[in-house]
Amino acid sequence: MRVSNRFLYYQLVNDINESTEKMFKLNGQISSGKRIDSPSEDPLGLANVLIYRTELNELDEFKKSIDMANGWLSSTDSILQDTDDLLSRAAELAVQHASATSNNELRQGAAAEIKEIRHMVLSHANAKYGNKYMFGGTQTQTSPFINTDIENWLDNVGIIAAAPPGAPADGDRYIDTDDDHIYQYNAATTNWVDQGLPADGASAIVDSTGELYVYTSGQWLTQYQGNSSTFSIKIGKESPEAINLPGDQVFTDSIMTLMRLEKALKNNDLSGIQNSLGELEYSSKVVMNNLARIGAKVNRLDHTKTVHERSIVDKKERISLIEDLDYAEAITSLQNQQTIYQATLKSSALITQMSLVDFV
Repeated sequence: MRVSNRFLYYQLVNDINESTEKMFKLNGQISSGKRIDSPSEDPLGLANVLIYRTELNELDEFKKSIDMANGWLSSTDSILQDTDDLLSRAAELAVQHASATSNNELRQGAAAEIKEIRHMVLSHANAKYGNKYMFGGTQTQTSPFINTDIENWLDNVGIIAAAPPGAPADGDRYIDTDDDHIYQYNAATTNWVDQGLPADGASAIVDSTGELYVYTSGQWLTQYQGNSSTFSIKIGKESPEAINLPGDQVFTDSIMTLMRLEKALKNNDLSGIQNSLGELEYSSKVVMNNLARIGAKVNRLDHTKTVHERSIVDKKERISLIEDLDYAEAITSLQNQQTIYQATLKSSALITQMSLVDFV
């Protein structure tokens, strides 16, 4: 094969450029710490890296959701713990005044304390986490419970409807939804007697539903304004977790029990006070059962977060194995390439110095 001078010089320059390019690439890898600079260098490896990074972003979002949920549940736990303490204090007062050794004056003082306890429980029931009411079910922008005082607690009514109930007995009462008046049946005249429009803040239990209705802002509303629904957050790809407790499942019994106890103490009603003991015990059990549910949820969240953290470490290690540079190997390769580059330059210099004149 005939090698012309033009081809010789072309090949020498090409060899030097290739050696320079290899050194440049190695230097760039060492500077960045990454083995892969472009998709063409390792398409499959880079595709896996992108998948792992997407999964890492998902895991980071799940961890943020878990942290938010833990904050919500921690707040709920503190509220329920304090509610149980308040119910325990109410039970102490009920025991103290459920015997004949107490008297009307002492019971009036106890009624005042029960009122304060009830207000504190009601405040817990209307607590917020951030800008959301915690115990209104999915209605997080509405205060769940309406406050009402014992002084405005009226006698029970049978129903709340636009028409009176059929076959009434003497003294039966109902709320007319057309005019919001309470009507009472008089058997002697067989007429429903209008009791008038109640004062704002008046309340009455509707026997047909068992709920306490409060007359407020010109209308009768149930004391509990939330719903019984829960909302969930995603703590994993297939792992939604409900984090809220609807107030009607947690506080309604406690609030009504405290209202009945306060009324019994205020009326010096020994039998009513004694009846409240069992009701307070039941209300405390409801709170404790919900505390157990919160504990189980926290345990699940903590376990899931631990699993996510391990998965994050694993995926980061996988990414590192694919794209991170082996510095020792890279530096050795760079040193070898420098030696090759210097040898190429030296051999090129020797070749280009040669001439036919040297052999004449």
